[in-house]
Amino acid sequence: RLLVKMKYEKMDRKTGGAGKEFAQFVKVGYNRARQVTGEKLGTAQRTDYDREFQDLCNRVDKHSFWASMLTSKVELVLQPNPAYRFEDFVTEKIGNEREIRHTYTEQLGICMLNAGSDMSSSDYGQALLIMGDYENRVGESEHRMIKNAFVKFVKPFMDAASKEGAINGERRTLTALRLDLDAAKNRVRAAKTADEMKELEQFVDEAQKKFDEQYELCREVLEDRDQQNAAMVVHLEDLCKVQVDYFKESP
Repeated sequence: RLLVKMKYEKMDRKTGGAGKEFAQFVKVGYNRARQVTGEKLGTAQRTDYDREFQDLCNRVDKHSFWASMLTSKVELVLQPNPAYRFEDFVTEKIGNEREIRHTYTEQLGICMLNAGSDMSSSDYGQALLIMGDYENRVGESEHRMIKNAFVKFVKPFMDAASKEGAINGERRTLTALRLDLDAAKNRVRAAKTADEMKELEQFVDEAQKKFDEQYELCREVLEDRDQQNAAMVVHLEDLCKVQVDYFKESP
């Protein structure tokens, strides 16, 4: 520990103000890594989150996991072609609207209509025209179902998932501040003198204040997300209605 402290002081003398900031960054990182290692080895104490907060985190995590799984499976049903799905994914990421494509049934119907028109003088050609019209109408109904399912189910879940980054960022900050707090507490426990303990307790008070503020901020963010998750059931009802309407419309 003394060698590490001497390295920080040497770095400060060499690089000035910028060096002090960097040295502090390195010091914080070292303390956090040391705390994590101690926790894994069972040699360092840690602050546990309350049960209600842990349950809240678990609910949000489970919803995020299954929302991602459900969205991917619905997209697989709506667009079986993986190349088109990837293209749509990239298009969404850059902020553009997805390309409107004919469904496979529509493509079959168009092909039959073209073939029937080319051979319209024969019974076979007339049959192709009738069948092509039928396939085309099925394809159009399919197309409406795909569009409505995306707008009413997939898109809301994708919009919700886009906010996960900010929530996870707040949780990572909370974890970092928790490590800072526990590292400070463990240094107090290891203090050799009363003066050293008193000095270190100031760091504990500062770390505790930052942790408590972030803890409440995380709780508010997660509670808001949990409420939004509960409201997502309406989109599941929309998906059900879209499919019911599709089968009713199918000729």
